[in-house]
Amino acid sequence: MAAICHALARAVLQPTGENIAAVRAAIGAKNRTGMHIYDSVFACQLAEALLAAGDVPSAEATEREAFDFVEDSGERFWLAELHRLDGRMALKRPEEDRARAEACFLEAIEIARSQEALMLELRAATDLARLWRDAGSGGDPRALLEPILAAIEGGETTRDVRNARALLAEIV
Repeated sequence: MAAICHALARAVLQPTGENIAAVRAAIGAKNRTGMHIYDSVFACQLAEALLAAGDVPSAEATEREAFDFVEDSGERFWLAELHRLDGRMALKRPEEDRARAEACFLEAIEIARSQEALMLELRAATDLARLWRDAGSGGDPRALLEPILAAIEGGETTRDVRNARALLAEIV
């Protein structure tokens, strides 16, 4: 588990082929033991690194595997994040699909709310607010983000809270 976390941290900071291969190797080693806990989390983070590396087809395939694992195992605690990532992928495809991205972000928000996972809700809401801002239409980013930020106690130094506040500052 530590090897996966270490490899993922490296791949997030530098999504190189070498770092992504290290993630795959670490996940493979864990799976060979028969342990499949957190598979949805690890697959989602691997897909995110692949997306950052520009390998959209591999990111999509990894994400599909994660959705399949969730369906088969019932491990749903990272499902909101998988839907958020699906929305981000819709924006990275050769033909950007903003409508699909918005639907994915809204699904992620709904799942996170039902699980009372405020930080996952904030991530999805920040991506949705950014989409609305970039499209110049849609909903009100401020009305979306401010209630979530108000509900989060502490966490002002987390990347997610800082990103949401920075986006709000840009929209003024």
